Amino acid sequence: RSVTSKPVFMSSLCQLPAVVCAYAADEQIALFTANGESLKPMRELIKKECGVDPDDTRFVIVGCEDVPGFEAVANGDRVDVDSVVPHLVRLAEDTVAKHAGTAKPIRAILFECTELPPYSDAVRAATRLPVFDSITCCNSMLASLMDNPRFGVNNWHLSW
Repeated sequence: RSVTSKPVFMSSLCQLPAVVCAYAADEQIALFTANGESLKPMRELIKKECGVDPDDTRFVIVGCEDVPGFEAVANGDRVDVDSVVPHLVRLAEDTVAKHAGTAKPIRAILFECTELPPYSDAVRAATRLPVFDSITCCNSMLASLMDNPRFGVNNWHLSW
């Protein structure tokens, strides 16, 4: 941010304030991260940069460190996405089920880790919940800069 005037999103957590606004205060949002413990020391930075406190009771932090095959992330190895999909989907289903029928059900999922977007569609399909990730974050920013051909001033961006 100190070297450009262009918008910079350093984490998918940047979209969390908008996600929070879409749900009631008693509805929870699951935050999936590569390692739940490694997110804790980042709390103050997340509060400063993203405007949310990950320790707020409406967030359920879900570490993926025990998902079979996902240890490749910590080891710096390539993740075999196809073999990890069913395990990550199961973790998401179990997390949602654990809170279903309670006073604070999970209504959305946000994938903090940049290794998680390949699983977003499978988790959306299995849980029927919105899943936000680094791709949805980028898509939102890009959409804000695009011409909408359905109404308004069309082709305005061609002069760029």
